[in-house]
Amino acid sequence: MSKTEAAKKLYEECKDMDIDETLELVLNAETEEEQDFFSMLSDFLLQKQQKKVIDQKRF
Repeated sequence: MSKTEAAKKLYEECKDMDIDETLELVLNAETEEEQDFFSMLSDFLLQKQQKKVIDQKRF
């Protein structure tokens, strides 16, 4: 599997994660770089939720 395919698979696996799961990942990261990566994932998921709320005019 190429890195591009692996990245696409990772996206599919992560795009519907619960925000609490990402917090758990951040808190249990083994390195600072891993923690940064999981924080970015958490931010991405929060942005998706915010967009959904804004699109529904619930803000």
